[in-house]
Amino acid sequence: MRNTFLTFLAYATAISGVFAHPERHDHSKIHAPSVQARSVDKCARHIEQRRDTALLKRRSAMAKRSASPKSTASPYKYTEVQNKTCLLAPDTIFGPYDVDGELHRHDVREGQEGIELYLDLGLVDVETCEPLPDAWLTIWSCNATGTYSGYVGIDPDTVSAYDGWTMRSDGTTDDETFLRGISKTNEAGIGEFRTIFPGYYSSRTTHIHVTVQTNVTNDDTSYSDAATKHVGQLFFPEDLINSVYQLAPYHAHLSTLNRTLNSEDSVYSVANDDGYSAMISTELIGKTLAEGLIGYITIGVNKSASAIATTGQDVNVQGYLPTVSLSSSAQAAANTLDLAEGYRANGMKV
Repeated sequence: MRNTFLTFLAYATAISGVFAHPERHDHSKIHAPSVQARSVDKCARHIEQRRDTALLKRRSAMAKRSASPKSTASPYKYTEVQNKTCLLAPDTIFGPYDVDGELHRHDVREGQEGIELYLDLGLVDVETCEPLPDAWLTIWSCNATGTYSGYVGIDPDTVSAYDGWTMRSDGTTDDETFLRGISKTNEAGIGEFRTIFPGYYSSRTTHIHVTVQTNVTNDDTSYSDAATKHVGQLFFPEDLINSVYQLAPYHAHLSTLNRTLNSEDSVYSVANDDGYSAMISTELIGKTLAEGLIGYITIGVNKSASAIATTGQDVNVQGYLPTVSLSSSAQAAANTLDLAEGYRANGMKV
């Protein structure tokens, strides 16, 4: 509890005049992984076998959706890891909008308007090229107009506080929890979230944040108690972004803030390095974009690597992540919603 978000901005401006947003960073501080990616050739046979099985299941699922385009009642659109590669996903940064501790849930929407997105994340252990079950995924993103929960008082166009908002000492402005959640991968290494296609804010391209924890005990996913083995950011193709942002409620934001392109985003270049692609593959749920999207990406994780620091100046300027206090009733409501959609309370398939 040391600095406000405004102090963070002042610090970011002081260390580098070219960094227009606090997520801009010195790439030299993003440390190289202690263990490099396994060779694709060494793992090809195992991944190809899983892929062949997955394709058969995928064709069946697609046939069912063709008969009923809007039907998404069955959890886990991708039942197995889909990628042919076994590459370590580069680590990036937490950014200024993360918090420590969120609801364990699959559906993170909380009524936020936007294009619905079923996001399937497949984890692969790069040491074995096998799926990584029982790992915990945390995601967070801004809403359709560029605002993060917990930071609703921050103007996404200026990255400064709105008039009338009081900044807390940890940088947050509120207790909102929309578009944030934590879920565990199933036996096939897949975790799924029901979210929306994110908007954008000053100096950043469209993205979703993700962290991976592999040694969680008793469902305790606090960063201080369970080691973080990956912190990354996920992206979308420019043509898809442009199409989504022609629709409501996204298009109104284009009139107040020019969008930063993938090619202009410094974090994008770090996340897409060493042969890895941090681009989410998507397909339509129905016949139109307005009916929603299914997204998938494989994330390579080295669970034997040293834990990533979650405190200190490399995390953010205040040196720690704000801690969220969640009520038991909020978690119970999240559990009820997940169960209604076919998921266990921790986000796993029933």
